[in-house]
Amino acid sequence: MSDVTLVPLDAADLQLVETLLDDELLAWESELGWDYRDVQRILLSFIARKALPGYVAMDGRRPVGYVYFLAHATKGVIGTIYRAGSEVPQEVINGLIEAAVTALRKNVFLRRIEAQVMPFHGANLADGFRQHGFDQYPRQFLELDLALFSSRPQSAAKDAIVPWEPAHLAGAARAAWLGYRNQVDARVCEDYCSEAGCEGYLRSLVDTPGCGTFLPAASYVALDSHGTICGFVVVSKVSRTGAMIPQISILPSHQGRGLGKALMDRAIAALAAQGWKTVGLTVTVENRRALEWYQREGFRLKKEFGAYVWQRS
Repeated sequence: MSDVTLVPLDAADLQLVETLLDDELLAWESELGWDYRDVQRILLSFIARKALPGYVAMDGRRPVGYVYFLAHATKGVIGTIYRAGSEVPQEVINGLIEAAVTALRKNVFLRRIEAQVMPFHGANLADGFRQHGFDQYPRQFLELDLALFSSRPQSAAKDAIVPWEPAHLAGAARAAWLGYRNQVDARVCEDYCSEAGCEGYLRSLVDTPGCGTFLPAASYVALDSHGTICGFVVVSKVSRTGAMIPQISILPSHQGRGLGKALMDRAIAALAAQGWKTVGLTVTVENRRALEWYQREGFRLKKEFGAYVWQRS
């Protein structure tokens, strides 16, 4: 594919871009079991309005890959790097990464770039990011077969566990911020470094479909004796039969007391009762305590991917 060229997303043929996103849709379904159509619709609407920065790799008239990225305040985010099949060479992936990183670094106000990208068709993203000075944090997508839930030992917690309500968001954000301080995930995702960042992140989970469509009927918060939120679990829908836990957090003062398991059990029981077949979550491998706990709870590896972070000197 020596004739591959990179075309800005706002100059690309929308119909050709749509075929590429349809191909990506199938990859999400076949490799992860996710229904990615809601996200695809949002991306296409931004591309149609020429409001999404990025590039399409074109082999003649055939689109073979694309990347998009965003910038907000002092942080840039690379949203995806996709190649249409394992026959598309590594040079295309590296070229897309280089184009996105170069464009973001030109913004002198950006101090940081983050990327958490699912690699499809065996794509190697790590080499391309390392070439540009990114730190790599291996992550795993784990999945639990909900048919196994009835055989799991159940837990009891002293703290009250109640259904999620919109009014819980600010308190949950504070619990997440305190829970992630000085943890590896705060290095992976800058949102965890501040209470406001956690609140913005949680708001995106309940308001947008990036990690699935929010399922309040399977999401819960834990309240201590003073009515303060000391933990929570947020659940979303990612397909007709599959759910996702994009966030579970416990205050440090309440960790090690079974509260995390109680919240997890309550969410999983609700999902099983509602007819969901599987539930997944992601974890940073360096967070051995969380990874080993999820494994003990019955979650099994579905896919490995990476989080990549660059900080301007």
